[in-house]
Amino acid sequence: MNVLAGCLLSLFSLTAAATPLQMLTDDHPPLHYQQGEQMHGFGVDVVRALAARTGDPVVLRRVPFLRAMRETSEHADMAVFTVLRTAEREAKYQWVGPLLEVESGLYSSTRDMPRLTSLQDAARAGRITVPRKWLAYSYLKQQGLSNLYGVETPEQMMKLLRLGRTDLVVLDNLSLAALAEEVDMQAGQLHLQLPLMKQANYIAFSRQTDAAQVQRWQQALEAMKRDGQMATLEQRWLRPQLHLQQVQGR
Repeated sequence: MNVLAGCLLSLFSLTAAATPLQMLTDDHPPLHYQQGEQMHGFGVDVVRALAARTGDPVVLRRVPFLRAMRETSEHADMAVFTVLRTAEREAKYQWVGPLLEVESGLYSSTRDMPRLTSLQDAARAGRITVPRKWLAYSYLKQQGLSNLYGVETPEQMMKLLRLGRTDLVVLDNLSLAALAEEVDMQAGQLHLQLPLMKQANYIAFSRQTDAAQVQRWQQALEAMKRDGQMATLEQRWLRPQLHLQQVQGR
């Protein structure tokens, strides 16, 4: 009986150890996006590399961002990537990072509009379209801007800009080119009018996930930075985007 109990206990331990982490993300190229049946992007490659280093099995799932944040706050063995770390979110998750830093700003499709030097100028500059799920929407709303127009997706935002139905949109320096391409625009047609935020991106694990496991992921990330694997991934996915911004005088 003791032998049988020992075998059952060992089997349970192996099963528990093999429970995969559910890694949730949405479409935000070049950080993470779905192409066919596969997920690609900088964040996807970072997560896979961290899983390989820690030995943790993972399952990548494409989920709308707000739903991903909600599910992760409610369940163990779950995380969202990539996520801006804010005071409001701080206590709700366990954090691994930073993975990268992103700069966002207000962009127009014309050079002719008056130069913006402050959010007060932006409040008088016409319609500003932003996906409601983005942190920038909440930020601008908190600043008292009454000319915000919220949409569901970045694609909707970009279509309105291409059609001339909005004056300004919020974009970041990494995804600008990819979002422009999706609506048959060139990155060179987008002009920075006002910088907004410069923030770091993280992986947000649920509070219910084992803290020791999260710490292993943090240690693995630090090792990736030391041995150059992070730099290699940045060169593959992010440097072409940053170079494009420099060429355009960002």
